[in-house]
Amino acid sequence: LLVGSAAAQESASKPVGYETLPINGGFNYLGLRLHEAPVASGTVTAVDADSVTDSNADFSALTGTYVLEIANATGTIQQVASFNGATDIPTADLTAVVAVDDTYTLRPVATLASVFGLANESGLDAGTGGPAGADVVWLPTATGFDKYYYDSFGPAFGGATWAKIDDGGGLPTPVAAPSAVNIFYTDGVVLVGAGVDNSLVVTGSVKLTSTDLALQDGFNYLSSISPAGGSLGTMFGAANEAGLDFGTGGPAGADAVWIPTANGFDKYYYDNFGPAFGGATWAQIDDGGGLPTAVADANAVSTDDASGIIIVNAGGQGAVTAGVPSFYSQL
Repeated sequence: LLVGSAAAQESASKPVGYETLPINGGFNYLGLRLHEAPVASGTVTAVDADSVTDSNADFSALTGTYVLEIANATGTIQQVASFNGATDIPTADLTAVVAVDDTYTLRPVATLASVFGLANESGLDAGTGGPAGADVVWLPTATGFDKYYYDSFGPAFGGATWAKIDDGGGLPTPVAAPSAVNIFYTDGVVLVGAGVDNSLVVTGSVKLTSTDLALQDGFNYLSSISPAGGSLGTMFGAANEAGLDFGTGGPAGADAVWIPTANGFDKYYYDNFGPAFGGATWAQIDDGGGLPTAVADANAVSTDDASGIIIVNAGGQGAVTAGVPSFYSQL
């Protein structure tokens, strides 16, 4: 997968490559594990309640939306839509998690156009005057999903276009700027295949450091972040170092990690109650109603074939830090 390095990129994101994600009929849970090339990187020289500063930088030429990544143990990331000045990056209050001399990277946020093509160069099945027969891209929002498909029937919209589905029963509406429909790389993408098996080729650079994942109540559709070598253990820690809510002798009250399979999902949680399993452990939930079973090796539960995962959050809003395989530090 890691096929080379681009000379213009900073060392934090040298490995580049591509991966082919299968799109089968029905629901496909995908994630972006290869990312846009960095446009800037450097060292934090000051941290304030509303910004981080690199006094050696010049951000004045940057326009559009970017992802700020802090390369420390917290995996802090922020979406940045504008800049305060040549050296300041506007953020939430990061004074508790970012320090002077931390390194950072800025990269453009992925979009509907950059991932699937302004004119559907990715080759998704298209609709012809409506979404019937089309592959539909579901992007998670705070309240559900925004749903898009490519319509190749010109007269319906004044030309072939990406269109947004109206869940209220109205007609789809053309998307004026697919390059402005952001896809944040921590978010999963639910792609509902029309019935004919298809595939999506994603290209880009590999993120080599941890990532902070925001969790809402209930279902969270997320990327598994690492394109090769990832596992339940590398993402969340063999002893749940990520800090997911744990169970005590069963999955009640625990955050459950759902990893898609050909037939559904394998579901895991961390159990902190030693006597139930001979010690605290990751455990697999039995959907047949049986007792959970201990996972012998969390690092053997691979996410390589699962670019997208689901975390069912049993508690309130929060965040966990997803790690990367240890060999990434040598790339």
